[in-house]
Amino acid sequence: MTADTEKLILEKGAKLVRKNGFNNTSLRMILDAAGVPKGSFYYYFETKEVFGLKLIEYLHNSIIPVFADLANADSSDLEPLDRLKAFFGYFRTTFTSEEIMSGCPIGNISQEMAALNPRFRARLTKVFDDITSPIAQCLQQAMDQGSLSQNMDAAELADFIVNSWQGALIALKVRNTADPLITFEKYVFEQLLKPEFPAKK
Repeated sequence: MTADTEKLILEKGAKLVRKNGFNNTSLRMILDAAGVPKGSFYYYFETKEVFGLKLIEYLHNSIIPVFADLANADSSDLEPLDRLKAFFGYFRTTFTSEEIMSGCPIGNISQEMAALNPRFRARLTKVFDDITSPIAQCLQQAMDQGSLSQNMDAAELADFIVNSWQGALIALKVRNTADPLITFEKYVFEQLLKPEFPAKK
């Protein structure tokens, strides 16, 4: 048994769960996709629930670098709001370039499992916190620069934006078009985050 085997099971399982949902993805489907025997699965994951929790961690770790770059003012020459716009544009391109638009993997698992399983809910809460925090930092940077009104709370605003984004990602799956994400970006950046005055130099 190697760490590569565990990673392979998680990679193949992630694709299946994203396509079929967690409950509709059977152990047999995961084993067949990964090409491993049942014993290999249970060596790393005592139960399917444990597999699901580790899958959330795997997906969480895969997106952390992208969110970390968003909050890091030294990682780009872009101004904070331009960085945020490029960030959402990156995910719009990623999620709409697929043959079947399946939306956000974390959002999908949240819709299916958060209300049903307290352990899933706790793990997903951590992921959403780590998604929202860099966006709040980016918004605070814009406020500190004077390119965004300081009459708003950066943390609450970030929470609202993430919630709206996840709603647009659900609509993406329903409509199978980028339009919900385009509309989300239009109103967030042309109305909600529209600079009231030029940034201070």
